[in-house]
Amino acid sequence: MKKGPHLLLYESSNSERLMSLDFGTIQPGSSSWETVVWLWNKKDFSDAPTATDVRVCAASGNSWAEDIIDQGYLKVKSNGVLDPDGKGIVDDLDTEFSSIGGSLTDSDDYHSIGDIPSNCARRLIFRIDLPLDFSVEGSPSVIVQVGNMSEDVKWLYAAD
Repeated sequence: MKKGPHLLLYESSNSERLMSLDFGTIQPGSSSWETVVWLWNKKDFSDAPTATDVRVCAASGNSWAEDIIDQGYLKVKSNGVLDPDGKGIVDDLDTEFSSIGGSLTDSDDYHSIGDIPSNCARRLIFRIDLPLDFSVEGSPSVIVQVGNMSEDVKWLYAAD
């Protein structure tokens, strides 16, 4: 087991890890469907440190997502928690989506979702909102980037 917090993204049923989110075709002037995922800190390990000041941003997973990330059309909110060990994680209860870009250190690019104790998760909901004058020729794919400020910034899927 790795020392320190270790954040992993899972799909909505918590059975499969995710490497990217795929949004399919999005019409200009509309929103994509909402994609629900769970962000876990050391899933199934109750003795790891808490990930503090967790931040979420994204990187483009393909060329169709580059302008979406650069322009802040990807949005996220944190609403819902899982706490199997009863550690007392507090739900953010975000009611509004926040635009995110590609930097965990630029406050204009990330969304802060608070702390995640070990073996706890936050429910994240993503969507893409496109303006009427923006056209995507393919299906955008984004890579969710997560870091916690309890240690140096680490990208969720970067090599160790």
